[in-house]
Order: sequence, then structure tokens, then C-alpha cells
Amino acid sequence: MKRHSFLLLLLISFVLSACSNEKENATTKPVVKQNIEKQETRLKEVENINLEISKEILMSLPSGTLMADLSYQEDIEEIGNNIPELDPDIKSQLPSQLEKLAKDSDDLDTIKKGLVGLLASPHYRQVIESSIAYQPNFEEPYLPDPTRSEGDEEITTTQKAIILLDASSSMLLQSGDRVKMDIAKDAVKSFAQTIGQSSEVSLVVYGHKGSEADKDKFESCSAIEELYPMGKYSKQDFQTAVDSFESKGWTPLAGAIQKAAEMSSNYLEGTTIYIVSDGAETCDGDPIQASRDLAAKNSSNTVNIIGFDVDGNTEDQLKAVAEAGNGEYFKADSSEELSKTIQNEWLPSTLDLAWAFTMAPDGWELGDEYKIGEQYPLQLWTIGRRESHRLRDAITIMGENNWIADEQQTELRNWAMERSDAIKEVYISMAKENREKADGKSKKIRQRVDDWVAKMKELKQQRGDIW
Repeated sequence: MKRHSFLLLLLISFVLSACSNEKENATTKPVVKQNIEKQETRLKEVENINLEISKEILMSLPSGTLMADLSYQEDIEEIGNNIPELDPDIKSQLPSQLEKLAKDSDDLDTIKKGLVGLLASPHYRQVIESSIAYQPNFEEPYLPDPTRSEGDEEITTTQKAIILLDASSSMLLQSGDRVKMDIAKDAVKSFAQTIGQSSEVSLVVYGHKGSEADKDKFESCSAIEELYPMGKYSKQDFQTAVDSFESKGWTPLAGAIQKAAEMSSNYLEGTTIYIVSDGAETCDGDPIQASRDLAAKNSSNTVNIIGFDVDGNTEDQLKAVAEAGNGEYFKADSSEELSKTIQNEWLPSTLDLAWAFTMAPDGWELGDEYKIGEQYPLQLWTIGRRESHRLRDAITIMGENNWIADEQQTELRNWAMERSDAIKEVYISMAKENREKADGKSKKIRQRVDDWVAKMKELKQQRGDIW
């Protein structure tokens, strides 16, 4: 009986033990499986990291999982010879992550990728894209050219120029073998092409209606019309406007200047007035006072006059008008002189041409541009150095905790420094690219200036300048 009882207890104990083992296996096997799956996932993510260094690879490198809170300004802050300390938050999270990394694999390439996956800078793309976008910002020289044709490279400007063209009956007289008005129209067309490179342009015509008869005086003196509205110069539209009228009547010079004053009052910037006339005021106005009033409205307003084949009294009045308007008076006694004056009077002087080389970037400007172009490449190097220090701190933690062998620690530290050196090479390459951009644009500007000087010298020789 006792023997039977003992056997029964033994059987019950065996059954309970078997049940207990089954229950334990049921609870532990899924946990082990989950851990293995997590490990495989981590290893798969790590394997996608590229350890090579190039501009393109750095731009596509994902941010380290522990670096989300690292700001751009913190990452580019110069470190000099100081060793940056590891951020306390990162320092507290790092050991557990490093332990997992060491347990996942003892392959050095995998550990390197894991370290980069934890600690890579999040700002490589931003700084490299900013460097690629760099363009030199040299001041563009102003190179006016009376022979320049529409469609050439344009210069952005906010200056305003109003051309007042006398179309009174006296412009129907001959000068040489041509009518004065025809000569003046040709010259104004060419002149507008020149000043249109640096200014918005308007054409105002006066005395082009009625006749020189007394009965038409009021109509003619009131005939002051803007035929080409203030705006960007268009060769075709401007020449069409010039060809749209004929000389007919009286000379409302004061009224024309007052019209220009009314127009310029709507402009924020100063306005330059160019008057082409062969006669004095005949509509009872006071052009000297009108010119003085225009200049008083804005200190940048000026009135320049070209007197075409005028007598002594007329010339005296036109000179006084120009002086009252803080401008200049130019005399042209023939069609040749008018053409040369209106096209070329604003050609640069010989002294201007001698100093034209200063319009191209000098050594100081080029040096300043080099520094600007190197700004983002330098930031890249700083980011790489900071990352290298983080990597070496992490490698030290792994070594101190015996998660890696001494020889592994040495090899990993050497790799972290080599990685930093490779990023430095990218910085040098990017800085060189931007320096070449600056050199290239500087050379282009200098060539344009040299070509312009040669062309202006030729034009001045054609005009008959001795110097």
C-alpha cells in the first residue's frame, strides 16, 4: 500500500513538473523570438549605412538616432583646439545603446555603421546644399555703350530719364543737306539706346501740333505730349514713337520742363532731363524758372540741354536753363556734331578709361569673396570634427566596459580620425570649387571691362578725340 502511494506521488510530481516546464517555455520562447527579431531589425538598418565619404554620400546620410535635438548653430560652432564635451542627455542614453550594438555583432564594420547610425550629424545636407548654391556677389560695373543693341544683357536700374525733343517749326530748316528734325530724330534714337541701358526712359515732344501762325499759337504751345511712356527701353517701340510726329509749331520750352516736373513728382528717385532744341522759348513761359523749380523738387533732378545750330541769344537762354537745372549745356553746330554729342557726349573720359580697371574686382574684393565661399565648407569640416569626437567618446565607453577588445578599440579610434580627415578633404574640395566660381566670375567681369575700354577708345578716336 505504501509502495503504491509513493508511485502515485511520483507520477503526480512528474506531471506537475512537465506542466510547469511547458508553461515556462510558452512564456520564454516568444520573448527570445522578439529579441532576435529586434536584433535582426537593428542589424538591417545598420547595414544600409554607407561608411564611405563623399559630398553625395554625406548628403544622403540619415541623422543619428541620438542627434535629433542637435541644433544647426550648435553643430557649426567652432571648436578650435578644444575637445567638445558629450551632451549630458546623449551621454546618459549612449551606454545602453552601445551595449546592444556590441551584443548584436562583433564585426567591426557593423560596429562602425552602428556608431554612425547613433551619432551622425543631422546637418550634412543643409551645409553642403548651401555651399553648392554659393554664387559670387561682385558689384556689376556700369559699362554704357551707345552702339549696344536691344537684346544684349540688361542692367537692372531704378533711374529715370526724360528726353524732351523740340518739334517746333524751326526744326524744319536745313542743316547741311538734311532737315534738322530728321537729324535730331536719328540722334535721339541712338541716344535713347545708350541711356536706356541704365535708366527707364520717356520721350516727351513739344511744338508738334498746329503751325507757326499766330492763330495756332495756343494749340501749338499746349502741344506737349509724352509719346513713349516712362519705362524699360524697347528699341522698336521707342523708334516708332520718334517717327510718329513732324515739326510744326511754336516752342513751349517752359511748358515742356513743367510737364517733366509733373512727371518726376511721381517718382521716388531723381530724374535726369535731356532737352534737344534749336530755339528759345516762344510761348511766353519762363524756362529758367521752370528748370529751377524742377531741380528744387528733388536735389537729384538735373536738366541737360543740347543746343542744335542755335544763335547767340538762344544759346545764352539754353545755357541758363541748364545751369538753373543743375545740369550741363552742350553745343552742336552741325549734324555731325549733334550726332557725336548726343551719342557720345557721355562717353567716358580718357581719365575714366585709365582707371576703368578698378571696376573689376581687385585682390581685396576677391579675397573677401573667397572667405564667403569658404564659409559653408568650413562649417562642414567643423560638423565632421564634432562628429568624430562623439564617435571616439562612444568607442572609449565601449572599451572601458569591455564590450570590445583593446585591439578593436584602437582600430575603431583610428577609423574615427580617418573619417574626420576624409570629411576635411571634402571641405577642401568644396572650398576650391567655390574659389574657382569667384575666380571665374572675376575674370569674366575683368574681360568685359577690358573689352569695353577698347571699344570706348575706338569710339573716341572716331569722334576725333586727341586724348
